Amino acid sequence: MPSCLRLARRWSSRIRNWWSTTHQSRGGTKRVERYNVSHERSGRKIPLIAGWALLLVSVCYVGLLFGLAYYGDKYPLYPSRRWLRPIVYSLALAVYCSSWTFYGAVGSAINGGLAYLPIYLGPLLLFVFGIGLMRKLVLVGKQQNITSIADFIASRYGKSHGLAALVTLIAITAAVPYLALQFKAVAMSISVLSEGSLQMARVPIFRDSAFYIALLLAAFAILFGTRRIDATEHHHGMMLAIAAESVVKLVAFVAVGIYALSSSGISAAIALPLAELQTRGLPSGFFAQTLLAFAATFCLTRQFQVGVVECENPEDLRHARWIFPAYLLLVSLFVLPIVAAGTQAARGAAMPADVSVLWLPLAQGKLWLAVLAYVGGFSAATGMVIVASVALSTMVSNDLIMPALLRVRAFRLEHRADLSGVVLAVRRITIFMLALLAYAYYRASTRDQNLASIGLLSFAAVAQFAPAIIGGLYWRGASRIGALSGLLAGFAVWIYTLLLPNLSGAGWLPLDWISAGPFGINWLRPHALFQLQGWDPLTHGTFWSLLANIGAYIFVSLRFRPTVQERLHAAPFLEPEQHRPLASVSEWPGRVRVEDLRAIASRIVGERSVARAFDEYRELSGQSINLHATADRNLLQFTERLLAGAIGAASARRMLTSALRGSGMDLSEAVALLDEASQELRFNRALLSSTLENIAQGISVVDAEMRLVAWNRRYLEMFGYPDGMVHIGRSVADLIRYNAERGECGPGDIERHVIKRIDYMRQGSPYVFERVRTDGSIIEMRGRPLPAGGFVTTYTDITAYKHAETGLREANENLEQRVDQRTQELSAALGAQHEAMQQAQAANQSKTRFLAAASHDLLQPLNAARLFTSALRHQPGLDAESSTLAQRIDTAFKAAEDLIESLLEASRLDAGGYQPEISVVALGELFGSIKDQFAVVANARGLHLRVVPTRLHVRSDAQLLRRIVQNFVSNALRYTREGTVLLGARRDGDNVRIEVWDTGPGVAPEQRAAIFDEFQRGKQASPWGEKGLGLGLAICERMARLLGHTLDLRSWPERGSVFSLRLPLAPFNAASVSHVRKRPETTGFGLTAHVLCIDNDHTILEGMAALLTRWGISCDLATNVDEALAAATLRRPDMILADYHLDENGTGLDALAVIRTHLAAPPPGALITADNSTELKSRARELGYALLRKPVKPAALRALIAQLGRHARTQQVAVG
Repeated sequence: MPSCLRLARRWSSRIRNWWSTTHQSRGGTKRVERYNVSHERSGRKIPLIAGWALLLVSVCYVGLLFGLAYYGDKYPLYPSRRWLRPIVYSLALAVYCSSWTFYGAVGSAINGGLAYLPIYLGPLLLFVFGIGLMRKLVLVGKQQNITSIADFIASRYGKSHGLAALVTLIAITAAVPYLALQFKAVAMSISVLSEGSLQMARVPIFRDSAFYIALLLAAFAILFGTRRIDATEHHHGMMLAIAAESVVKLVAFVAVGIYALSSSGISAAIALPLAELQTRGLPSGFFAQTLLAFAATFCLTRQFQVGVVECENPEDLRHARWIFPAYLLLVSLFVLPIVAAGTQAARGAAMPADVSVLWLPLAQGKLWLAVLAYVGGFSAATGMVIVASVALSTMVSNDLIMPALLRVRAFRLEHRADLSGVVLAVRRITIFMLALLAYAYYRASTRDQNLASIGLLSFAAVAQFAPAIIGGLYWRGASRIGALSGLLAGFAVWIYTLLLPNLSGAGWLPLDWISAGPFGINWLRPHALFQLQGWDPLTHGTFWSLLANIGAYIFVSLRFRPTVQERLHAAPFLEPEQHRPLASVSEWPGRVRVEDLRAIASRIVGERSVARAFDEYRELSGQSINLHATADRNLLQFTERLLAGAIGAASARRMLTSALRGSGMDLSEAVALLDEASQELRFNRALLSSTLENIAQGISVVDAEMRLVAWNRRYLEMFGYPDGMVHIGRSVADLIRYNAERGECGPGDIERHVIKRIDYMRQGSPYVFERVRTDGSIIEMRGRPLPAGGFVTTYTDITAYKHAETGLREANENLEQRVDQRTQELSAALGAQHEAMQQAQAANQSKTRFLAAASHDLLQPLNAARLFTSALRHQPGLDAESSTLAQRIDTAFKAAEDLIESLLEASRLDAGGYQPEISVVALGELFGSIKDQFAVVANARGLHLRVVPTRLHVRSDAQLLRRIVQNFVSNALRYTREGTVLLGARRDGDNVRIEVWDTGPGVAPEQRAAIFDEFQRGKQASPWGEKGLGLGLAICERMARLLGHTLDLRSWPERGSVFSLRLPLAPFNAASVSHVRKRPETTGFGLTAHVLCIDNDHTILEGMAALLTRWGISCDLATNVDEALAAATLRRPDMILADYHLDENGTGLDALAVIRTHLAAPPPGALITADNSTELKSRARELGYALLRKPVKPAALRALIAQLGRHARTQQVAVG
């Protein structure tokens, strides 16, 4: 520690000696002390601060900020502190308050009264009333991986290189004066605090403090913003440092304001603006400056960088909408007391108004407050220079230098394996050159020019971006040529009316052309163009430049309409909420391997960054990446976005298109791909069509593009569309227009009806609407958005119900006057209403009854198919290709079987087909069976399945409770990549909570209610490739409701979820405990069996015979009771497998009963059926028959035969 102190003293002594030597020629001799000198002015001594001390403070402050930025980059702050991100984002927006705002606002208020107010009023109006514009900018920026304002405009208008280069040049031209303003402000503050006066005379460069400030800020910007190549990666450290700077400058400004308020009083602060309004009104150029500040809030490169590029979540704008305006309001209010007190303090001191914030505490001897004010002003300048330099370096690199270098073949950059170093070097050199250019402008400009005039000049330049940005977000007809023409016209007029007169005032150009016009042409005077006089120069230049910009933008866009490619690129900008990827197969004309894409990206971004990005893509997509495989469209789009973050969207598109041009796809590959997809599509479509065609409601489904993709027969019958009019891909607008022309949509303009309904569907809001048709019938329409985009609408005829309702209403209206006469009519109306309600309830359950009634016919063919595929898989000598084919067929049938079983189970639950058998269930036994069932799956996936032992007992249905817990554990294992799945139970008063914890991806808050609906799955894909049906949780919810249990979900995104079931606690009673049945063992039989199979479906009998024969089991086949009795008499079977539903109203129980009466020692039997009714289960259990559900799973059938075989052997031993 002593050595550190000695080192600090040694370096401070060196800096002090250097500063004294380099500044000894600036004037009078000063008595140098450690931190201040005594200076005589106006008869009183004013303590000053040595320049070397200020420089040391600046270096220490910059080092502190760098440490803070380093901490923010190295240690992730937001995963555990989500509340911090919107606060940091909101405070970082205050980078808008540069040294102009810190110093120049007070100067503008002293010189022009309320002239300081527009720079605060503009952004305040945007965030309070125009927040929709900012929200749309942020949403588009995130979706398109925008890296800068040039990238945004170029991407909107067809990813034009020329447009991006023009925007970059304009941004540089606008930024150079603004950067110079920051250097001037810091140099001015050092001069005031160290010398007590403002040094107006020019000094050599190496004695100019502004030169060293420029180098220091440039170095800091390089350290902050050019450590990584991907400009779309969020600079967490930089944002944290900028937010801290915003706090520092606010504290400094408010501290000076409070001190000024204590000196001048509130009355003096309030009297100043009131006097200005009464005497002069609003200052000249007030509205023009407000408009420029409004546009600058999203057009300045630093504001676009912080507000759009660095915004991680559009929801952060909800906080920024109030925090940022409150910040501006607080600063603008404290300007008034500083002006009131600063005006008195500066009398006789000949100090410029811009330094009042510094001079006020200095003149009163408050040295600590003066240092704090200096740190605040330096902080304001530092934040602006850093963010603007980072943003401009990205634009120059992506849109000017790198495209030019890639075109120059002499550099041979296309042969370099890694270009990331080149990109970083270009950005660092750009920042350094920008600092030198801004310093040169500072040296060349007039020293008496106030800060506000420099800032407003830059504001007017960047305001030229506003028409292209706003028009690009809201006008479909805007074209690339129109945007280019508007920018050129507006920028040219800005140069002529504002920049050139400013340079003339600095002595760069003669002054006579301003007053007389070029070549003596009076109507071309830059401050009175076309004889428009009476306005201040800023308002005049702003009016003409924006008029030229907007006029050229609109006129040229109307003259040269946007191309098809421009319209495609414009779609996500116009409707970001409905954005889908633009690229199609035709945009990538050929085939490319994954390793080629990775090599291209590595050359630009760097190998480590690309490896990390591809790993993130693999985790998000849930797909493995094979470097030698052909890249799909999604990976191509991902690579383009990755490149766009480093070299811009236009350069990325050009590089990938050039790399992919010339290759093609084999016809055989395309045919194989289409054939495999079409098989799956045909099966799913057949199943869907069978369901849709047998319900009473009409159904229509449209996709996100508002085109028809599915419908049923009832829908066509309801609306009577002509033959051929309804087909897949038909625009739903055509169908609405057809109905409107027939009067189905009511009176009014037809196109208005169409637009109204299309807009409502695009918004994705659920609705319920009743329409009275021209024939008097009434249709109830219920619409609901689809999760992946699109809309589904159901149509129900409720005419009878509405007529009954109308009759009842009419009867009630006249009830008091005609009580006696209408008693019978009222009774009839009530009866009709009751009947109509019963009809409505019956219609509502039509789908459920249909599925339940059709269960046998649906499952019969699937049962036969699975038996045949199982027999095929056990065929001796089967080659590998055929075995794989059989496996795939069996998997497809199993998927269809699971879907149908889930639908049937849901329908039975809805129809009340389950009668729960409530008993006392031992949770320890249940948990043990669950662990045995899933332990193999968990171990195979490297997961820890932990089951907490318990002795608790509950009251529930043992089988339904097992189904619910099974589903919870199965889902947890399906979506957990690594970690633990925990199953346990805990007491909760008189209840028990069964909980399943996992460490998976969690469920987003907006999905938690919908996840229990039918066909709803979470957005996160299973890391193990499993795809659920979306029915498991819906069935669990129905089971829990049937049992009177409570289902609950708690989840933490990216950390895990807890599914729980709350059910009543039961006291332990060994006699009443219902033991949970374990899954049957599937071991071999150990005997030569002869089986009698009874089924009325010949196909199923043939499949059963083929499978049993493969297992070495002989069998007899029968289709009815008579054939079964004859076969059993001829040869006694070891066991009987009987279908329940047989022909001629016979049943499998009848067949088993007849055989039992004719055989002395009846063999064991089992029922194989698709009927899952509770009555059948109870009856089979009473008669001692096993029960197996269709479709038959080979493993379950094998286990059943083994069980019956053991029972048969037991009987033989007993008989013997």
